[in-house]
Amino acid sequence: MYITDPAIPFGSIVVVIGANGYMGVETCEKLLQAGFYVRGTVRDVEKNGPWMHNMFDKSWPGSFELVAVPDFEADGAFDEAFRGAKGVIYVSTPIIFEPDPVKVINPVIKGTINTLEAAARAEVKRYVLSSSSKAVESTIYDRPHHLSSNMFNYEAVRQACCEPSIDGFDRCLTVYSAGRTLAELAFWSWVGKNQPPFVANCVVPDGQFGRVLDAEHISSTFGMLKSAIKGNWDNVMGDLAYFTDVQDSARLLVAAVALPSVENERIFAYCHNSTWNRLRHKIRALFPDKEGLVVGRDQELSGRDLSNADQLINRAEEILKEIGRPGFAAEEDILRDFVDCL
Repeated sequence: MYITDPAIPFGSIVVVIGANGYMGVETCEKLLQAGFYVRGTVRDVEKNGPWMHNMFDKSWPGSFELVAVPDFEADGAFDEAFRGAKGVIYVSTPIIFEPDPVKVINPVIKGTINTLEAAARAEVKRYVLSSSSKAVESTIYDRPHHLSSNMFNYEAVRQACCEPSIDGFDRCLTVYSAGRTLAELAFWSWVGKNQPPFVANCVVPDGQFGRVLDAEHISSTFGMLKSAIKGNWDNVMGDLAYFTDVQDSARLLVAAVALPSVENERIFAYCHNSTWNRLRHKIRALFPDKEGLVVGRDQELSGRDLSNADQLINRAEEILKEIGRPGFAAEEDILRDFVDCL
């Protein structure tokens, strides 16, 4: 990454909430590469400390630490973690997959507001929320439409809050989507109402693939693609639309915390549009000699996402170019990195 005149000084503490997740680990590495001190939060330091320090301490000695934040909803939960920090990146919100919206929506909103209030008390200068494509819309195949930066998934909110609660995957996904939608709306509403002392940005990722820095401790969308190429569809959550290299998504998070030119933006980490079956076929074509790499049956689902996100993709690529990247990584490179880590 190439950042010459950051909005916060090099060496500043940047807190990464959810540092042990798939994108969290990448974000920690990109921050360290850029010249910042990283303080990651995890629920259990004893569990995550050894492998994460082993990953970063050799290349960046004395520039990485972990602190425990086991309960995002507790009053003052983030006060100690944010002490002395100049930047905060909220990479990973708690994933609660339940049919009851009360059990899902309230905790996600409470955790988000807790981080914002703690950031204001700590006089943080930059705050970045990593949201979700589910906060924009639910994936619906074969419906042409344009995506814009002011779209929110109000339909998921309506269904979650107004329709009967029925156990099942579709209901849980709808409630999860509603939670992510309302959490991001609460974020923007809080920022607008309170006018905090920090610049607030939001990055909206969809599917994240590519390499994995520590395969033993990662699941997320990397794990779903692993399941898809094996035909284990019970482990694949939802339909695929857009995906990017996880490293590019992490770079956008770092750019959002560090670039003075990025203020009060909703940045979409969208690039390649595909389906699980198309990725299976692409991987098989890229690695014809790897027997047993792609097995099982294709997903029993036809069609694909037909949305147009060109303007959103172009803006994200402008930001990537500002930090020295050529734009988003090519699909083939992302899939090669993925296979290399299996």
